[in-house]
Amino acid sequence: MKKLLSLLLALVLTASLFAGCGSKDADTNQTNDTKETAADESASKETSDDASNETASQAEESKETEEVAEPFTLSEGIELQFWHAMSGDYSEVVEKICSDFNASNEYGITVVPTYQGGYSDLHAKVMAALQTDEIPNLAQAYGNNIIIYTQSEKVVKLDDYITNADYGISDFDDILEGYRIENSSYPDGGFYSLPFNKSTEVMYYNKTFFEENGLEVPTTLEELKNVSIAASDILGKPAFGYDSLENLFITWVQQYGGDYTNANGDVLFDTPEAREALQFFVDGVDGGYFRAAGEDKYMSGPFNNGDAVMFIGSTSGSAYIGSDEFEWDCAQVPMGSERKVIQQGSNMFMLKSSEEEQIATFIFMNYLMSPEVTAYWAMNTGYLPVRQSARELPEYLEFVESGVNPTKSVGTSYEGSDYIFDPIFPDSYDYRVAVGTAVEEAIAGLKTVDQAISDAMSSLQ
Repeated sequence: MKKLLSLLLALVLTASLFAGCGSKDADTNQTNDTKETAADESASKETSDDASNETASQAEESKETEEVAEPFTLSEGIELQFWHAMSGDYSEVVEKICSDFNASNEYGITVVPTYQGGYSDLHAKVMAALQTDEIPNLAQAYGNNIIIYTQSEKVVKLDDYITNADYGISDFDDILEGYRIENSSYPDGGFYSLPFNKSTEVMYYNKTFFEENGLEVPTTLEELKNVSIAASDILGKPAFGYDSLENLFITWVQQYGGDYTNANGDVLFDTPEAREALQFFVDGVDGGYFRAAGEDKYMSGPFNNGDAVMFIGSTSGSAYIGSDEFEWDCAQVPMGSERKVIQQGSNMFMLKSSEEEQIATFIFMNYLMSPEVTAYWAMNTGYLPVRQSARELPEYLEFVESGVNPTKSVGTSYEGSDYIFDPIFPDSYDYRVAVGTAVEEAIAGLKTVDQAISDAMSSLQ
């Protein structure tokens, strides 16, 4: 019995031992399974992270590739034809500017400048060319001519070129406001031209004569009358003249508070202000202290030989002023109740060609208006810079301060709001002719002021 009990006890202990061993192995296996699962999840996460990082890296590389745009290029050997009306020394300046551009531009563009005669000759040649396919890439003209050319649908609208990111004009507001307004005064408000050779009017005077006779430079129209009377008494002949009778009428009518015309071609000068302005000049001619250029065509001749000691004329004519007998200077034009001075000069426009040629043409137009080039143009001609920054360049300031040409300082001293210009419409030139004729007839005594203005108005209706 004792042996039997001992055997049963041994069996129970053995079973218990085996049961304990099985439980420990299960726990261990469960723990290992949990660790392996965690490891697998971690590995999976790392794989996912690696994939995400790789995707992000690829996206970043793609973004960088998109941001690095292809450099802007043009085909080699593009040649552009530039028709202009600048003669003599001015033509040489144009050729020098084109030569410098041809040698320096990174696109290999070649500009061929061609003098086509005066503005009338150039206009006739452009009109003839528009009837064919033999047109230049670029030419210069006044706005009233350019609007006629637009009717051919061969003049390129420049707005998209101006704003282009590759070759546009990022500092477009640096171009003087008056020039921007003028060149966007076409019917749809778009830019079909940009400023090139711009000028304004100043009053030239014989500085030596004024100092010797104690005369003050007039700043108002009333002062102009009084100084002209005093100077004429000394000279024994009319002391003051006006180069352009058309500009006289257009400017003085608006200085008196009247209107001239608008972009619709409305006749706005049948007014008391226009009659008062014209009568002021007629009275001066009759009184022997005002004069027109007459047979001399320009007042620079009578001024240089001492037959007049004051005249109002364009800054572009300063190259023809000078005498060994006296020192000359200039001042702002005398003003009326309104401050108005005419700004003139032609603009440049592009004609249709291939897209690449048009881009190349605009690149050259941009070059012509660059601060350094427009300043160089102004320092070597009678014209003025078209950019504000050009007026502030050290070399231009040094040139102005040298006193070689006083118009460079005075011509840029007007406020932007002072400027007026001929409105742009096809018959604009006819309006100029009509009012110029009115002045001629009135000062010649052929018609009264009232009749001259009324007839001018009638001829335009």
